[in-house]
Amino acid sequence: MNASRHAHYEALLWAWLGTHPTECKLPLTRSGEAVRVQQVGEGDPVLFIHGASNSGSSWAPLVPHLPGFRCLLLDRPGCGLSPPLGEPLPDMTALAAFADDLIPTVLDGLGLAAAAVVGTSYGGYFALRAAAAHPGRVTRLVLLGWSFGAPIKSAPLAMRIAMQPFLGRLITKVPMSQRMTRSLLKQIGLRRAVNSGRFGDVELRWFQSLLRDTDTVRNEIDSTPRAMTMKGFNDDTLLPPALLASIRAPTCLLWGDEDPMGDAVIAAEFAAQIPGATLEIMSDAGHAPWIDNPEYVADRLVRFLRAESR
Repeated sequence: MNASRHAHYEALLWAWLGTHPTECKLPLTRSGEAVRVQQVGEGDPVLFIHGASNSGSSWAPLVPHLPGFRCLLLDRPGCGLSPPLGEPLPDMTALAAFADDLIPTVLDGLGLAAAAVVGTSYGGYFALRAAAAHPGRVTRLVLLGWSFGAPIKSAPLAMRIAMQPFLGRLITKVPMSQRMTRSLLKQIGLRRAVNSGRFGDVELRWFQSLLRDTDTVRNEIDSTPRAMTMKGFNDDTLLPPALLASIRAPTCLLWGDEDPMGDAVIAAEFAAQIPGATLEIMSDAGHAPWIDNPEYVADRLVRFLRAESR
């Protein structure tokens, strides 16, 4: 791990966007680890939860477009520049219990009684479970792109390989070239963003550094239960309908029409299980719609976060 080199590429990313976040390390009192949180802006708090094998800086293209909000970008344990969990999560029951409490524990460390939460992909699982388990702590819930816990249309081959412990650890020993990094991004749903240049050279170098200079991928493999075979996710990864039905926070889902993990049919069926949830299928967008069009997603976020509670 070369944390200083990754911090350098991360700083270049933020500088290119004209934004300079502050950061802090928060102890997770319920599990003993610490997590890193970056902060951008001032105003009503919004906690952002990134996807698998990624970090809080993945939200960098979006948060400069959210004036009037205190954007809190979490590096989940073991991801980015947060240290890993002390013990792996052995099964889905342990993962579920950890996911129930991670967001409230982070809010405790920040001195916040409650906040709006934005999650994507694997981060969406943490957001949904926290909203169900601690309804008073999640004021509004936003899911950008397919969320872990929803049915999946198709799991990219790269994801299926990486989720196999032996194969995944072998992959972490291979230095990721820019060509390999581009290929990976396209497989996981950023094809349009890479081809269009929305995910350009600065972002590419940052993400390549995340894969090469941090232990993010290895930590995710080591700490996460084996939730996937080469055929796809196990059924026990699906969030129970009763849990989704218990969510009381106003909820907005904004999914890209080119998201390879979940199409419009899956999105509609999933959203229908959350009381009062609204769904928009965003055109010309993939698994990370805020990268394809950050201005559009920011506008939708501001409208939803500022709307009166139902």
